[in-house]
Amino acid sequence: MNTLTDFEVSLLLEAIEHRWGYDFRGYARASIKRRIHNVMIRHRITHVSELIPRVLHEPAFFQDMVGDFSITVTEMFRNPSVWNALRTEVFPLLRTWPYFKIWHAACATGEEVYSMMILLAEAKLLDRATIYATDFNDLALYKAAAGIYSIKSIQKATRDYHSAGGKSSLAEYYFVQDDVVQMHSFLREQVVWSNHNLTVDRVFGEMNLILCRNALIYFAQPLQNRVLELFTASLALGGCLCLGQKESIDFTTVASFYTPLQRKERIFQRCVGDTVIANDFNDPKLALVEIAKPKPCLGVVAIGCSWGGLQALKTLLSRLSSRFPLPIMITQHCSAASDNGLANILQLITELTVTEAASGEQLRPGCVYLAPADYHLLLNDDWTIGLSSEPQENYARPSINIMFSSIAAVCANNAIGIVLTGANNDGAEGLANLKLAGAYVMVQDPNEAEVATMPLAAIESTTVDRILPLIRLATSLKVKAEAVVKLASAKAIC
Repeated sequence: MNTLTDFEVSLLLEAIEHRWGYDFRGYARASIKRRIHNVMIRHRITHVSELIPRVLHEPAFFQDMVGDFSITVTEMFRNPSVWNALRTEVFPLLRTWPYFKIWHAACATGEEVYSMMILLAEAKLLDRATIYATDFNDLALYKAAAGIYSIKSIQKATRDYHSAGGKSSLAEYYFVQDDVVQMHSFLREQVVWSNHNLTVDRVFGEMNLILCRNALIYFAQPLQNRVLELFTASLALGGCLCLGQKESIDFTTVASFYTPLQRKERIFQRCVGDTVIANDFNDPKLALVEIAKPKPCLGVVAIGCSWGGLQALKTLLSRLSSRFPLPIMITQHCSAASDNGLANILQLITELTVTEAASGEQLRPGCVYLAPADYHLLLNDDWTIGLSSEPQENYARPSINIMFSSIAAVCANNAIGIVLTGANNDGAEGLANLKLAGAYVMVQDPNEAEVATMPLAAIESTTVDRILPLIRLATSLKVKAEAVVKLASAKAIC
């Protein structure tokens, strides 16, 4: 995305904050740009600046836009191992209080809130709980309070409920109406549903458990710190904080206030009292503290693959040395239940450092960053990793198109895009975006690919620079990476 468009995005976010009080300025730019882009496509708008007068003068348009800015992708008993850990590790702590409070922050459409209440009911703790569920999206809150969900989603929820240690039948907690289900009233009426905006609102009571899963990944680091400080100020000593599986308190301003209770499941216990936090939470218009930004890399390689990708990646990465001058971002289609086994396998065959991508991580040359299962992989403006749990694209999460397009918006002149073997057309549109923005793009020879569909779709989408078998592609990649670094270095000197 060019400098002018970046300026337009900043003006739009300023207009939203001044007119409506919703502050999206601290969101990770890769994520917020995608949402703005989605709004523009839906309304057939060409320039970001065209959104500003409509945001200022059309309340209905703005409310519709807020719906796009709010990610409401959630599931009942999502990641069953987390709910197992809450049941076995956190519930015994809650039992030590005669009464306790739970806050579901950024609750979206409420599936996780009902998941919590069901497990509390089975542990005979529900009558001792006061449960607050908040979000800035009023439409999502309305849906959550109604507790109406599709039968299809309940079918998956039933499997995850038993994996999470559910003791009964999930059907006991809802009744069926036509093609939907509604949660029983004794659950719906147990919750205090409230509008609360994590970016600008104040401390929310004194809680014994706070859950905020898959919201921090959309925030830039200063806003992440602000929200974590808000949670810390809202949490009783000995209380617990549960984050998303790709989120952490490590290297944040509140890290010293917690001890891991279940690090793998991102559950932390508040262990330090008398919190002294720099931010004044009585000021609803909190100014975010800027931090020094690391020097960005000189370029990036982006690789997308699907069916047959493991062997293709082995062939390609095994031919790159530890001195490879660029970071490599890879999206390989995988199931939501996959672990980080791909990173371990690839690390055995390459001198490069291979890791599963973590939100906010700074890109480093000679390192490979793999898209985690069930998360889109993006590049932020400051050359840090972004993750997103937005809906699937091309039936995939992670999506190759989303990764390629985010890189096109940040650094396409310094990017190399590669499409390898795969059985659908994901990556074709993103590769075309990269090429249009000035990137060098290559495709594995379809005649060599285990499945040629993805390479052929990429070739049809744009004029690619090279179509090569893997071994020659690796050689070409090394040469082109050196050229990208030299050109970027020369521009930096100028």
